[in-house]
Amino acid sequence: GGFGPKCEATPLEMSASFLAIKTGCPVKLTYSREQVFLHSRARHQFFHEMTTGFKKDGTIMALDHTCRLDGGAYSSFGIATVYYAGSLLGAPYRLPNMKYDGTRIYTNKPACGAQRGHGGVAARACFEQQLDIIAEELKIDPIKLRMMNMMETGDTSCNALDMSSLGMKECVEAVKKGSKWQTKKGKLPDGKGIGMACGFFVSGAGYPIYRSDTFHSTAEIKVAEDGGTVILRSGIAEIGQGADTMVAMITAETLGIPLSDVRVDSGDTDYSVDLGAYSSRQTLMSGHATKDAAENVKAQILEVVADKLQMDVKNLDFKNGFVKVKGRKKLDFAKFRDYYRKEHRGWPNLPEGDELSFTEAARMAYLEKGTIVGTGKYKPPILGGKFKGAAVGTSPAYGGSAQVVEVTVDRATGKITVDDMTDAHDCGLAINKTMVEGQMQGSLSMGLGEALFEEVKFDEKGALMTPSLGEYRIATALDMPNIDTLIIESGEPNGPFGAKEVGEGAIMPTIPAILNAVYDATGVRITELPLTPERVLLALKEAGKNA
Repeated sequence: GGFGPKCEATPLEMSASFLAIKTGCPVKLTYSREQVFLHSRARHQFFHEMTTGFKKDGTIMALDHTCRLDGGAYSSFGIATVYYAGSLLGAPYRLPNMKYDGTRIYTNKPACGAQRGHGGVAARACFEQQLDIIAEELKIDPIKLRMMNMMETGDTSCNALDMSSLGMKECVEAVKKGSKWQTKKGKLPDGKGIGMACGFFVSGAGYPIYRSDTFHSTAEIKVAEDGGTVILRSGIAEIGQGADTMVAMITAETLGIPLSDVRVDSGDTDYSVDLGAYSSRQTLMSGHATKDAAENVKAQILEVVADKLQMDVKNLDFKNGFVKVKGRKKLDFAKFRDYYRKEHRGWPNLPEGDELSFTEAARMAYLEKGTIVGTGKYKPPILGGKFKGAAVGTSPAYGGSAQVVEVTVDRATGKITVDDMTDAHDCGLAINKTMVEGQMQGSLSMGLGEALFEEVKFDEKGALMTPSLGEYRIATALDMPNIDTLIIESGEPNGPFGAKEVGEGAIMPTIPAILNAVYDATGVRITELPLTPERVLLALKEAGKNA
């Protein structure tokens, strides 16, 4: 995976490229663990102040938000990050008024960059805690408060983010039921707590870093001359997230052929243009370009079939690897098959049966048209409002998550154990449910690590104090609780087959859900991360609530 740090070409990486060009030899760039902390682009340190206005009935009216971002010594993604920290609070709740003041500060630390949930994770952690504080003050269940303020499909946020589909209410209901919230909230023993939170994220940035009319993704599909294999050429970056599988499945589904008949050649921008694996963009944007290319190929092949059969092409389609005719169960494909056999004398495994296969139809198309190649493209429509920073946070679609987390807090040591996590994510449509669940579980794992363990430390002179995984602790399998992943499919009209993001929206609620659960367990609100035993114990002692 990448999770953000691979978004930026750093000077050392470009130096390796120049060396390879100069020497004509491969150049390998390796880092020690300490160098990774010093040079790679990870999440910024944020300092947030928020004031939320609300009515006595719980209706949220306004947010006044100030953010100071420690961006390190070089610019990197700093300006985009500080914009995202503000813009991504515009939803998923109806928030009629929002004021935001964000500043990116240069310091004598390593530069920071984009990381999963770019810019929005810390801000979401703060705001979701504020919602729980409001709910407690008004004596309203935290879930009820969120439901009454939740945006729905068709809504537009105060900062002009359009919710073309939004299954957030369904997500909240799913985790409420799945976690047995009603039987646990306010009823757990001392030291045990339950908390919830919501969040959302873009399905690809609405604009490239430098605004232009370029396509965000293109694709090329070629059908092998024998008709038996479909070759997709794409510039998408497969870095472990499953992009190759996704575009292969979209190709197979569009063409109505088995997945095993699709071959993917990816990662080479000589094949096609693609802006990269960032901002959860590849399913929607690269998927659209792929679907467009596949539809182009299908149209070329079916045009030949329709001409041979003297039929309207609108009545023809491919399904399960065969030509299907609307309203007619069987057709006589004998002439087609005789022609095919004539062109394939001596070939083994010649077709049999009453149906015409995609392979035969594609071969016929080749004999009529030559090599069948289809191209596809995608770029978002014009998005956003007319104010400073309006382009940041825009997207053709938004995915969202709701989470409920249960924790145990040891008052004597300050240690927090996460006991159970329930996550529901609206991904529009799950093209591959196993990969969707994997992304959800990965987000929860990363969010848990950031909430409880992960902290890059520097001394007063800016020297790194966490140079290895001995000092910088990450979550392991032993730290992970039971996780229930619930897939919600709202059907995104702007996504291929209704699909949208899942890679980043699921991390948004994790940290605040843990923070709210810790408060439920202890009665102490902690506003600094990570929740190390030392930090928790100190907070409990200051509040007089330690063992």
